[in-house]
Amino acid sequence: MNNSHLELLKQLAEEFQPRTDANTRATVETESTDAFATLVDLARDMQSRLDQQQNRIRQLEQMVETDELTGLYNRRGFLRRTREAMARAARYKESGLLVIADLDGFKLINDHHGHAAGDAILRHFGQNLRTHTRADDFVARFGGDEFAILMVGSNPDVAEPRIRDLEKATLRFPLIWQGTALPIRASFGFTIYHANSDVTDLLKQADDAMYANKHAKRALPRNSHNAA
Repeated sequence: MNNSHLELLKQLAEEFQPRTDANTRATVETESTDAFATLVDLARDMQSRLDQQQNRIRQLEQMVETDELTGLYNRRGFLRRTREAMARAARYKESGLLVIADLDGFKLINDHHGHAAGDAILRHFGQNLRTHTRADDFVARFGGDEFAILMVGSNPDVAEPRIRDLEKATLRFPLIWQGTALPIRASFGFTIYHANSDVTDLLKQADDAMYANKHAKRALPRNSHNAA
């Protein structure tokens, strides 16, 4: 190989090298852009799937914690919210009210007008409770004809009048069932919770107060009971 041949090869190498580097850079840049776009699409897809799963979890939690008949919280949901309120009370030194309400004469309604009327009474009473409590309060049907209300951050000094007002408001309007006015009657009991309150103790105290109220009304003469 003579010098002219070597010179030609050098020239070809010099011309080929820049061209190869440029092509390589272009290829890498193209592949990098495609890979980045793929990663973005993958991240968006994963986020979409995660959002769907979270929405599904929230829906399942709502189903598990909701009373099917009234649409209120059920016992499970109410207890969870109550424990959360207890934790908040401990953190911020808050207080509030836990209320138990039990319908009076509910069995007679079922016996005389049927279970469909009884279900309508439960829905009617539950809606009255929800309407006449604050948005921050939690209302639940505990089961049967027993309901519970957690009044978060309520002032204990006005507990008595507030419960009386709630009782009057929820019992004021009868349910019209197949042309017949079915009166709504219930007994209420409450207890005050503080930072160190125990949920089980609170429920027993409110339940005991409710039954004391119920028995006191039964002991009244019929005319007095009707007037109340």
